Amino acid sequence: MELNTINKTGTWSDAADRINNNFSKASSEIEKAKLASSRNKGLFSTLSSLKASVPSPIVGDWAVVGATIPGVVYQCKTKGTWVSTGTSGGGGDVDLNDYLSSEEITDVASIL
Repeated sequence: MELNTINKTGTWSDAADRINNNFSKASSEIEKAKLASSRNKGLFSTLSSLKASVPSPIVGDWAVVGATIPGVVYQCKTKGTWVSTGTSGGGGDVDLNDYLSSEEITDVASIL
């Protein structure tokens, strides 16, 4: 982030504009940092355990609730409230199609 230099000379109006611009830039950087921080609160077996662990979520927080993965995804869309998104998730998929050909697998198996 590049801040404006506040000149020692000049008009107060020019200095005020530069100061206000710097505050705006700093605020933008703070918001970026907030959004970049991890909003995933983890995996919880029940909604009550999620609420007990994170009783005051902030907008953007999310968690997976369920005994297994994938589980129901809950998100905070209103400060302090967890709601189901109606979707499931929490697990990742790795697409191995076209990663190795059957010939390559046979070659590796013959070495073992």
